[in-house]
Amino acid sequence: MMMKYKTWIGAILLLLVNMPAYSFDSVGEQIDHYLKILEKGGHASKVQMLERLQWSGLSDPRLYDEIEKQLLEQYQNEELDKYENSLLSHRARALGYSGNEKYRNSLAQVNKAAFQKRVRQHAKKALSELDKYKNWNRMIAESDITIEGKSVEVTTYIKMLNVNDTFVQRQAARAIYHEVQEDPDLLALVAERLEGLYLQDN
Repeated sequence: MMMKYKTWIGAILLLLVNMPAYSFDSVGEQIDHYLKILEKGGHASKVQMLERLQWSGLSDPRLYDEIEKQLLEQYQNEELDKYENSLLSHRARALGYSGNEKYRNSLAQVNKAAFQKRVRQHAKKALSELDKYKNWNRMIAESDITIEGKSVEVTTYIKMLNVNDTFVQRQAARAIYHEVQEDPDLLALVAERLEGLYLQDN
């Protein structure tokens, strides 16, 4: 019985990880949707959205200020259940994805004083990634590629695949896989990048 239960839970988690993303016409629309999830979404949808920020290229404080607010309101709460503490960890990590220096003090505070060890660990990781994401998000934002008729996500991943940084390209590949992206132009660019990389020694 326990094995069947674990198998069922695993199937649900796999479905969530590979759930196709919404398609947005503008970054503003994308951020509005994410803010709505932060306000009214269930646990799974919040976790999924926070995890996907790592390959979003987003750094807009309009989104991350709300994530910071929710983190600071609860990081010392000793009465949170495991799901709420899981969300706190994801919120802390997401601030690192912003690449925005304004969140460094809050992350340092959470790293030092959060009630849960896991939350402290995620805040520490976010601190270590802040400068990296600052550079990566800047590279994506500075791309002069313009594509008509593509969603925000597809456009972002095309920009990422054209950035001369293998980590940024890797993040784009992860996004395409987890979000089950099927845009033919995007997949053609993936194939082109793969052909250029797979025989390299490093």
